[in-house]
Amino acid sequence: MHVLITVVGKRTEHWTDLFDVLCEQPDVTLTVLAADVSPVTRRELARLTGRHRRLRYHVVPHLLGESLTGHMASVLFRLPGHHDVTNARPDILHVIGEAAYLTTWQALRLRQRCWAGVPTTLYAAQNVVTRFPVPFPRIERQSYLSVDHAFPITPEALKVLRVKGYRGPATIVPLGVDTRVFRPLTTDAAMRPFTVGFVGRFEPHKGVADLLRAAELIDCDVSLVGDGSLNGEIERAAARRPGRVHRHGWAGHAELPLLLNRMDVLAMPSVEVVQRNTLPWIGIPLREQFGRVLVEAMACGVPVVGSDVGEIPHVVGDAGLVFPAGDVPALAARLARLRDDPSLAGRLANQGLRRADAEFDWRRIAGTLCATWRGLQSPTRPFRTPPAEAGHSTREAIS
Repeated sequence: MHVLITVVGKRTEHWTDLFDVLCEQPDVTLTVLAADVSPVTRRELARLTGRHRRLRYHVVPHLLGESLTGHMASVLFRLPGHHDVTNARPDILHVIGEAAYLTTWQALRLRQRCWAGVPTTLYAAQNVVTRFPVPFPRIERQSYLSVDHAFPITPEALKVLRVKGYRGPATIVPLGVDTRVFRPLTTDAAMRPFTVGFVGRFEPHKGVADLLRAAELIDCDVSLVGDGSLNGEIERAAARRPGRVHRHGWAGHAELPLLLNRMDVLAMPSVEVVQRNTLPWIGIPLREQFGRVLVEAMACGVPVVGSDVGEIPHVVGDAGLVFPAGDVPALAARLARLRDDPSLAGRLANQGLRRADAEFDWRRIAGTLCATWRGLQSPTRPFRTPPAEAGHSTREAIS
């Protein structure tokens, strides 16, 4: 089964774990078409091709891009008319990108032009019903008519798909973690102060400032992994509390599991904001769609604390504590509770380990994806006629 996957955006490193696991399936040959990805993603893709003979990847140039517009929906593949990716017909086309993305439109156009009839599946993470400016609504509608199966990452993402008009089959498939890499490690926990950690972008909507204030209230150490516009605020906090605020740059798989294991709790104190970097007169609510680092921490046996924004409570489940977003005293109280009650921290850590293995292990997720893809290859499956070219009317036909 030859699967072609398209993926774009700077924060795509975690998808390489899924690609790795998919290539371990004995009947899967994988081609990855990527654009506007990070250097870390490029390195990981190159490393994987050294491990798997049945993996090929193409990082192609792009037009526009996330760094210019602030949104991945604007990325465009710059794919020549004759390219290696078009030569081999895939059995499945899987698009990692929302229905309204320009690259999703390009992938579906490529299928229509080069591989008519190839079953297509779509990742979906939107947990807010967002009305995009022209031409994105038309692209979104055409995508919903063309896709044979959707993979929303949460129940809320499935609800948004239905509200926005997708009527096809769907299976909830969460983001995952490689539990062979992210696992409990022996560390010197007894020799260090209680440490709360954060992994992600140092941006206002991630609640980094709230975390720094909460840590100061209970006088605990902070370990921050990532980068962003709040670097200055973090440096000022470190100056106020010498030796208590520790900052690390972006960490790959070789380093992140160890950094997580050196935390006593991982916090995701996100707040909801309105994003206006696409068009200034259009506000797009921005709330956490998943919180992948939560499951990475769970897999390492680290209890988690998260705000009640977006999908964080759904992902945390019974493996951590939730607090009202923006409520610094409440966040401090949750952290202090885990510091002062080792039995509670241990119980949440064990529940997180079970949750990571049962629900979020990439191997389980890959099995679900492959089972769906094999079913779509069945000669008896309904055929969905692809929509007409942009500018023409579209109708869904099932015969």
